[in-house]
Amino acid sequence: MTRTPQWKKAQRWKTSGQALILIILTFFGLLFFLGLMIDLGQIFLAKGYLRRAADAASLAAAAQFRENRTIDQMRDAADEVARMNGVAPSEITVDTCASTGGTDAQLCPQLVAGNMPKKLVRVTVVMNYPLTFMTLLGIYTVPLTETSISEAASMDVVLVLDMSESMSWEGTSSDQMDPSKCNVDNTCEPFKHVKDAALSFASNILDKSPADEEDRLAIVTFANGWQDPPEGTQLNQTWTNDYSVAAATINNLQVYDPGVTYTQGDDPPDPLPVSPSRMYASTGEYQGFICLRSIFDDPDNPLADKSAAFSACGTTDTGGGLLLAGNQFAVQKRPEALWVVVLLTDGMANATLPTESNNGGGSDPTHWILPPPYSTITEDDIKSSYPLGYCPDGDWVGQNDDPNRDFCKDGSVATQHLPSSGMYDADDFARDQARFVACPAASPPAGCDGIKGQSAIIFTIGLGNQVTDVT
Repeated sequence: MTRTPQWKKAQRWKTSGQALILIILTFFGLLFFLGLMIDLGQIFLAKGYLRRAADAASLAAAAQFRENRTIDQMRDAADEVARMNGVAPSEITVDTCASTGGTDAQLCPQLVAGNMPKKLVRVTVVMNYPLTFMTLLGIYTVPLTETSISEAASMDVVLVLDMSESMSWEGTSSDQMDPSKCNVDNTCEPFKHVKDAALSFASNILDKSPADEEDRLAIVTFANGWQDPPEGTQLNQTWTNDYSVAAATINNLQVYDPGVTYTQGDDPPDPLPVSPSRMYASTGEYQGFICLRSIFDDPDNPLADKSAAFSACGTTDTGGGLLLAGNQFAVQKRPEALWVVVLLTDGMANATLPTESNNGGGSDPTHWILPPPYSTITEDDIKSSYPLGYCPDGDWVGQNDDPNRDFCKDGSVATQHLPSSGMYDADDFARDQARFVACPAASPPAGCDGIKGQSAIIFTIGLGNQVTDVT
């Protein structure tokens, strides 16, 4: 029988021991990589949660930025929202252009010529994420960081102000009620208070230096919508982010003054204007506005039975003001901004813009004067000059001296008519222009009557009893 030498036995046992060690080392290696993969997977999941928390926190901070909160208040809001999203930040920072000294190109787009400032907020969230396997190696946490930038919508605000002659009706003396006089020393009431309120409003919108202001303001006025500026509906300026420019514009506003005078007992001016007139007593005391019905009161006028010149009496062209406000959003357009219109008026809509057939819409000042000889003027000539939608056939209640005369064709502001109905009036025109401002541009709902608008927000301020008492 053959026996195995001792030295070969020793070599075999030595080889078996090495394999066991390799198996053990491989097992621990696999265990290490498995633990590392588990921790890395958890870290990747945690980064996803942290990213969502950072986005939510930056939105919360941006909402506070819109409310003009401090950096600390924005940080508190961001921290609260981050915790609500399951993240406990070890550190959270909030930055804006101002807080970084105006030098951070990421937050200060105005550093590039031609760009306006934006309300950008950057939130950085840091959390120490606890590890599982790596704790066996003495590594207990790993810092994770996420940064998110959100923007609070800048505002484009159009302030629409009523300048009609009733803005001087609350004066305590004849001079304070006469726009030709109270405009000089800014004593027309309630217009003086309207201007003070407009100044306060503008200061709240434009509350930063022009270099840092993210919001913009435009000012539109309206009165008699079918006479040439500066008396009629007008756009006083384009957008501004400078309060001093807005304040200068507001301070220069005046109550509508037709520039025509009439003294009781005297003959009307010649030629007769198609407009209201300031009326004075024979003693020179101001009596208020009177409507001069132009050629229609002249017995030699073949159209004397068509007393439709009442359509020139109204000086509250609300629809015209809203139309200009809606058009303003197409000027230096900022689709990312929040579009807002604030309308202040003291009475019902009783005037509109000229018809399209009116010789370029009033570009020729002489077009509004109808001098003799009347034989050369046809009824079609007169109708082509009527304000859009306002009593084109002289349909109203009462006469010039009748306080019950109706500036609304259908006798009610509660009803509405289409332009093709023959009953379309100044109130309908104002409602349609409100739709133009507020209705969406795409797929307008049924209440918009097919009118595609600017998707702006409208706030209205009614001043005085005429706003609530008219039925």
